Amino acid sequence: MQVNLLTTDEACELLRCKPDALKGLRGNWIQGVHYVRRGKGPTAPFLYIREMILDWLVNQDAPETHQAAIENFRRSLPSGKRRRR
Repeated sequence: MQVNLLTTDEACELLRCKPDALKGLRGNWIQGVHYVRRGKGPTAPFLYIREMILDWLVNQDAPETHQAAIENFRRSLPSGKRRRR
């Protein structure tokens, strides 16, 4: 899966919300799945994973469907792939 990262402004534009609303949504999302933090410390910017944000948006009323997307996303990451012996 290709991962497209969005800045806070881009994520707000996609969701048509303000940064404070996006901050509130982050409380319901999973770090490393819906968003990542670039760097450490309180000023490190957040980047949002477009594909997972869109899936969450479409499947808000179907949490089991979104959970399946989360599992597929995690398996698609290099850390989620099993090594061949």
